[in-house]
Amino acid sequence: MPVLAVFDAQGNWRDTHVCDGWITERLAGQGVSWGRGRKKGQRVLESAGLFYLPTDDGYLGLLLEAGEWASVPAGKPHFFDAGEAESLEGLPASLPLFEAFVEEVLSLTGNDADEE
Repeated sequence: MPVLAVFDAQGNWRDTHVCDGWITERLAGQGVSWGRGRKKGQRVLESAGLFYLPTDDGYLGLLLEAGEWASVPAGKPHFFDAGEAESLEGLPASLPLFEAFVEEVLSLTGNDADEE
């Protein structure tokens, strides 16, 4: 299940969406597409990953699961974290890294990361 979080310019978490249609529409406004399974020319993620995309007024954080993919236009700034990043150079320090992002999503949905 994809998750799209909206952050302000300082990296404060503003909104979270899990609706495929809303995610698709919001990403399309950035020239980005995503999907599930194989699509010609796309490499499918083997494990979950977090993409950050700068926007005019902040950042989008897109969490994808294994079996999903994202297509970011050539030259569009983006950052990727699959759990190995210690920091994301060029981004506000307040933006959560992969593990913290997942924990926050689980918290927002009423799940506990320790139960997973």
